[in-house]
Amino acid sequence: MSDIVVTGTRRETRLQDTDVSVTVLDRKTLDAARIRDVRQLDAVVPNVQFNESGQLGSTFISIRGIESNPFIINRAAVYIDGIPFRELSNAVLNQVETIEVLRGPQATLYGANSESGLIVINTRAPTDHVVAEARATGAAYRGGVNGAIDGFLGGPLAGDRLAGSLAWKAEQGDSFLANRRPGAPAGSLRTLFLQGRLRWRPTDRLTLNGTAYILDKHAPGIFDQQYVPLDVDLYNRTYADRFNGGRRIGKFSSIEDAPKLTNQREIVAGVSARYDLGYGALDAAVSYRHYYSDAKGLDFDFTALPTAAGEDRKARDFYNAELRFSSPASKPFNYIIGVTHYRDDNDRFQTTFAGPGTLDSYKPAPHQYSHARDWGVFASANWSPLFLPKVTLSGGIRYDHAHRAAKQNAGQLDLGGGNFFIYRDAELAGDFHAALPRFSVRYAPSSRLTFYASSSKGYIPGGFNLTAAQANLPNSVLRYASETMWSHEGGFKWRSADGRLRLAGAGFYIRSNNWQEIQVATDATGRIISSDYIGASASIDSKGFELEASAEPVRGLSFIANIGYADARYRDLQIDATTNARGRRVKLVPAYDGYLAVRYQRPDGLFGRAELSLKGKELLNSGGAPVQPATQTVGLQLGYDGPRWSARAFVDNLTDVRRASGLAFRNLAFGNDGNWYAPVSRGRQAGIELAWKL
Repeated sequence: MSDIVVTGTRRETRLQDTDVSVTVLDRKTLDAARIRDVRQLDAVVPNVQFNESGQLGSTFISIRGIESNPFIINRAAVYIDGIPFRELSNAVLNQVETIEVLRGPQATLYGANSESGLIVINTRAPTDHVVAEARATGAAYRGGVNGAIDGFLGGPLAGDRLAGSLAWKAEQGDSFLANRRPGAPAGSLRTLFLQGRLRWRPTDRLTLNGTAYILDKHAPGIFDQQYVPLDVDLYNRTYADRFNGGRRIGKFSSIEDAPKLTNQREIVAGVSARYDLGYGALDAAVSYRHYYSDAKGLDFDFTALPTAAGEDRKARDFYNAELRFSSPASKPFNYIIGVTHYRDDNDRFQTTFAGPGTLDSYKPAPHQYSHARDWGVFASANWSPLFLPKVTLSGGIRYDHAHRAAKQNAGQLDLGGGNFFIYRDAELAGDFHAALPRFSVRYAPSSRLTFYASSSKGYIPGGFNLTAAQANLPNSVLRYASETMWSHEGGFKWRSADGRLRLAGAGFYIRSNNWQEIQVATDATGRIISSDYIGASASIDSKGFELEASAEPVRGLSFIANIGYADARYRDLQIDATTNARGRRVKLVPAYDGYLAVRYQRPDGLFGRAELSLKGKELLNSGGAPVQPATQTVGLQLGYDGPRWSARAFVDNLTDVRRASGLAFRNLAFGNDGNWYAPVSRGRQAGIELAWKL
């Protein structure tokens, strides 16, 4: 079997030769597992959790107990075709070539916001011969259906010098969290995606790559951050007869009066170049990304009672540039040096209205502006001493500088019932910087077995809060400090001589200071009286391990298995004047996760596949009261895979598990009604997929 290659190390490296815990998923593995969007990745990668705030809300990544949530920027960086996504919407994984998940800080090469790890997504590049593929998928689930068509067309455009490709996807479906209020749209989602890529080789030494895509989502009847009660029976007893006209919700439905509509658009373009100097390679890349989202329909009381409704609108522009030189990897001493620049401009405002209304009733609060500009210089080196040929020593360092600025004007936001969030005039700016080292040693007694150990530092820059509240908050909440983290790990990688059996494992210990934690102010009943803000006075520790195995004992039969354990706990987190979360598990981090998949394909193309996913108990906020119990989900596939066409029937989440997938809150209007409200992941769905290729 061929070697697995890792590109997240900034140069193509055999998996066996890397000094980091990394999972690599190729196109064949992704297709076999039916991974079609980024939120499905956590099932097949240990110690990785994708949290979400609704069907269209942003995706936030927890790795090894280092969690992220919808109000703090991701502590794990995501790169799609070399373009950084520090805040990731649910990206369409259409025609992906490989996905690499690197656990542990990658700040030496990637800078801020790679504190917990890195996800590198490489989509399918243009080919030197004509390739055409198409796929149609239909699925049914509780309360709705969904249909999608996607495809890929690529090949040479001008001899062997210029090649191009197009990838596309069109999808239409019902919301998996239907609104059952009479007269209100139950919710539907239309997604359109188009990507183009070009590869030009004007000389044997120079290669230019260009990529651009547009992703458009239109969702009448859906608010991107949809929260539902965790205790359905309690909710129905409390509100069915009083406010919902005697109607009751189910596991995957709601009854809300707020008029809902979400529109999202993402436009991305990037250009990269590689020039072979003979004594090394020079790489350059620039990219631009625009993200727009307008989400109407936050229902403050989560019932059919017309109290207050909210909207969140944002427009963001991202710019990125990088230049680096890599010496020849074949030398006993090799190195990489480079510079990077990153810019983020954000314009956001929220709106509300009280009482009954329509999509035109929302009244805006003041705009909030933020600006981020980062630049960094980095260097890393590997050395294999001649007197120790089986040992490789590695080191690297990065100096990272971050400028943050925020501005808002005075105003207010109507919450209904005579309650208002008050916005103050604010114009804040400051600079943050850090030196980020990394050290590792790798010992390879043979070409099939590797041991390694590493220590590395990561950080997230500090910043400023633009916070609105019903009462004055202290000025100390306006600024928060930079978060720092040291991670130590040791691991191994082994494969059999024929490559049919692979094992990898790692243990880790992580300590973070100035932990940035989301906070809100509440009154005595638990009702929220401020918008969210970030504090940085907490600290956490996390320790654990992950194990991965894959096997193909006989032709046609394959196994994939993994398990991850993360004991992540707060060392210090002052929740209120009398409560400290010291010793509690970090929120949104399952105690363990596991995965087992078995696939058998006959020589005539018929195949079957079964998978089991496990997730341990998880706290849904730092207070520790809402708890998501451990869950087990099952998936099944049966189909045919031939040289020109394939077909499969599938069932996802056969056991119809309802699992909270993000941060939990009390009722936004009524406070503590005995229930908690959180987004939930999909229930059971079954469908058919047909595919054709040239």
